[in-house]
Amino acid sequence: MTEETKINNGIWGLISLILGVGGVFFSYLFIYLHLGNILSAETAAAQECSLTAPFFIPLFAVIGILGGILWLVASVGFFQKKEWAYSVSVIAVVIALFASFWPNIPAMESKAAIPGPWFLIFLPNLLIYFYLLRSIGKESRRKVWFGLGVGMAYILEFINGIAATTRMVNRLPDYSSASTYMLTFLPNMFASILFGFTVVGLFLGKKKDLVRIIGLCAVFLAIFAGFPLAFYSMFFADTNANFSMFIMGPFVSLLIGFVFMSSKLWDKTVGNTE
Repeated sequence: MTEETKINNGIWGLISLILGVGGVFFSYLFIYLHLGNILSAETAAAQECSLTAPFFIPLFAVIGILGGILWLVASVGFFQKKEWAYSVSVIAVVIALFASFWPNIPAMESKAAIPGPWFLIFLPNLLIYFYLLRSIGKESRRKVWFGLGVGMAYILEFINGIAATTRMVNRLPDYSSASTYMLTFLPNMFASILFGFTVVGLFLGKKKDLVRIIGLCAVFLAIFAGFPLAFYSMFFADTNANFSMFIMGPFVSLLIGFVFMSSKLWDKTVGNTE
């Protein structure tokens, strides 16, 4: 955000305050209302996630609370007309989107909560993501959509890490059937973390070459950890070939990877602001 950018700090302070209080409140509320039902439904249905969901769902709630806290910090900055308010709000919206997407999957998969209640956090933050970057950051549409693509890879790769962890835990101590999941669950999570740094760096980082390097590392890690995981799941884990959602993470990473690998596309996408 440049000094010349004119914004209504009062309105943005109020928006940040609402998102912050809502993010913290609903992160607590949904755990209290739905965690027991989700775990009971998955256990009754013999879902593999029943072993790891007690850890990962509260973990995402903690991350969601952190996102809400950052929104509250941003609200203070907006009300006091501080330049750093924009930077904090960008980090807040990225974290909030990350934390509020995956918990909907076990909620709907177990039929304990349909539609997933965490969409009440995800969808408002998704709308604010576009409005924030366009109205305050003055980012180009191309860059905003590319950032959303990187954010999708950020979420999908962490989901791959969670799912690989789940399958590994359910197959141990049979190391032959668990070995692929043992090998790939951490690389997928590391790729996710790198994508997280990349999407924030796209809009806040001053050293764009460093952002590109981190993005390239994330892309290659996602491809070489994600595709083997997906192919093993589809063609070798069971007797019948089945489509696997594991393929989505590396596929999205491959698509956005063309921008990172091409200097022309990178400069055209990241260099333009309005």
